[in-house]
Amino acid sequence: MIVFDKFCQESDPCSYLPDRKSIIEYELAGKISSREYESRMNRGWRKFGYTLFHPVCLNCLECIPIRVPVGNFTPSRSQIRSARKNNDLVMKIGRPIVDSERLALFDAYHVAQAKRKGWPEHYSDEKSYFCSFIGNPIQAAELSIWEGEVLRGVILLDVTPKTISAVYHYYDLSISRSGLGTLLILLAIEYARSREKPWVYLGYFVNKCRSMEYKTRFRPFELLGSDGLWGGSAEKSSLNFPGAISEKD
Repeated sequence: MIVFDKFCQESDPCSYLPDRKSIIEYELAGKISSREYESRMNRGWRKFGYTLFHPVCLNCLECIPIRVPVGNFTPSRSQIRSARKNNDLVMKIGRPIVDSERLALFDAYHVAQAKRKGWPEHYSDEKSYFCSFIGNPIQAAELSIWEGEVLRGVILLDVTPKTISAVYHYYDLSISRSGLGTLLILLAIEYARSREKPWVYLGYFVNKCRSMEYKTRFRPFELLGSDGLWGGSAEKSSLNFPGAISEKD
């Protein structure tokens, strides 16, 4: 691994818990292998593109890494319904790309979330999208869902020896379809299962943060403890993914 720069950045208020201040440590990697990044994730780090980060907040340990053990995952009834409601959609798998269609959906998603959940306004351009999701030192994948020729959702994934890491997902909130976000996570879990990856990483879980609540609905889940160990277990069951989605490479 080659690191070009290290620095910390403070945010007041924290984007997850507005009553607190956050301190994030960043590293700009010139080179990192998928194995090295997996080791970093198991120590609480995440990344966008070549930029690695993790919280180092004073007196706060609320950002907890969360992952789903694929072999133990069983979809809930509501998740099964979400998949079945959207089983007319077509899933495509490929390398992450940036184009006008993706940028428009990405921006529309953030505008909608600003109205629904009070997110700060955020607009992306081709350069910023590329730096976050396209330029990547390790293997990556994009799962997209389509209604005919219309893009309805995207989930961006990093691939390491034992994990599929969900980097970011966004979807169309302007239509009456429900469960698109749930569907994207289910597809990521199925993608991991098909490639014999034991875990899907969902980033950080922050208790009392409304935008993070969905992560604990994918059960069982494991949380990274302050001792560096993952906690959580459940009876092993096969992954029976319902509501089959047509796949096009």
